[in-house]
Amino acid sequence: MKSTNFVIAALLLFATALTANAAPLLNGLALEQQFNKDRYIAAVYSERLSGDANALLDNNMPRSLQVRVIADRLSARRFRNQWMEGIAINNSGNVLTGQAENMVTFANLFKGRLIAGDQLRIDYAADTGTTSVSLNDIMLGMIEDREFFNTLLRAWIGPVPPSTDFRDDLMGAGQVDSGLLAKYEGLQPAADRVAQVTAMVDAQEAKEEAAAEPAPQKEESKPAQVVAAPKPKPDLSADIPPPSLAAIGAPAIEKPASTRANPAPKPAASAPVSQPKPLKPTTTRPATPLDDELDEEEEEAPLTADMILARQIYHSMLLRHTFKHIRYPKRAQERGQEGSVRLNVTIDNKGIVKTVSTLQESRYSSLNREAVEAVERAGPYPATPAQLNIDEYNFTVPITFRLPD
Repeated sequence: MKSTNFVIAALLLFATALTANAAPLLNGLALEQQFNKDRYIAAVYSERLSGDANALLDNNMPRSLQVRVIADRLSARRFRNQWMEGIAINNSGNVLTGQAENMVTFANLFKGRLIAGDQLRIDYAADTGTTSVSLNDIMLGMIEDREFFNTLLRAWIGPVPPSTDFRDDLMGAGQVDSGLLAKYEGLQPAADRVAQVTAMVDAQEAKEEAAAEPAPQKEESKPAQVVAAPKPKPDLSADIPPPSLAAIGAPAIEKPASTRANPAPKPAASAPVSQPKPLKPTTTRPATPLDDELDEEEEEAPLTADMILARQIYHSMLLRHTFKHIRYPKRAQERGQEGSVRLNVTIDNKGIVKTVSTLQESRYSSLNREAVEAVERAGPYPATPAQLNIDEYNFTVPITFRLPD
């Protein structure tokens, strides 16, 4: 009897060990498109499948975020900036302040361009709280902070995701489109690309090691240098509202009584939009598609925590400003039409709108048109912060048109 109990206990321990070391399961897949062109497929893996965002944000279980690139080329900086925008509007101010240095580390991992077949992995180890970032199975860096992974994940499944479809697909609780899954699994890096990434990482490590070596001291004496005291990190908790459109100032609208008997199906959405001022004449024109991303690879000033925080505060300010000027087209309300639109906007340093282009459209032309016109009505925007020291600022605006239940 004792031997039987011993065997059962051993089997239970073995099963527990297998479960603890089991790879996270595929929770959902989402296709990212811009200008009607496929860019990449994003995936969320979790130890437990769930369609609930709070369950997926449980940092006591291992999880993984993966991106597989479809586009022939994808600017690493543009990809990074899009993610940073999502972080800014889906995390509270105190989280952004606390994660500022980690975000600098994360942002600096992205260099040059991503190409078709590249596999970006961001893995979270629940036992150590470490987030590791790799490209084509080559380690780029690690961030040892138990809260950082959720900071990234909220950009995808938070209240203001790239689109409601994107978020819903990632929270599929294991239910994924078979065609999209086949395409995802077929995206593999070529051998020469793996070798190229390896060489880039080795070169970067050699450069960092050389920079870390102390410089030879000269015999002659040097005058004393005055070193300024480090500036304290700004407290953003009062500057950035809770991450939801409702908190940014988008009150609910009343559903008109004269709706059709069978309105179009309602996708899940992040928040309703407001009914602001009357339409003014528009002067901007759509921008050309951002196919040529070589300009995105030019050298930029080194990122600092203060710079990232300034951009995030400014981006939140621009979204709040935009949402005040959105109104729901009356005909769309009457027909029960809902949808998400994502725009790319460029303003100059005085806040004048230079270009507006549609990254993702809804199914309804009236909603797409209203989204563009709302941005144009919103101009001029607040001027760019002096610490950014830029002539132009590019940002994306996610807009969800949703009728109340």
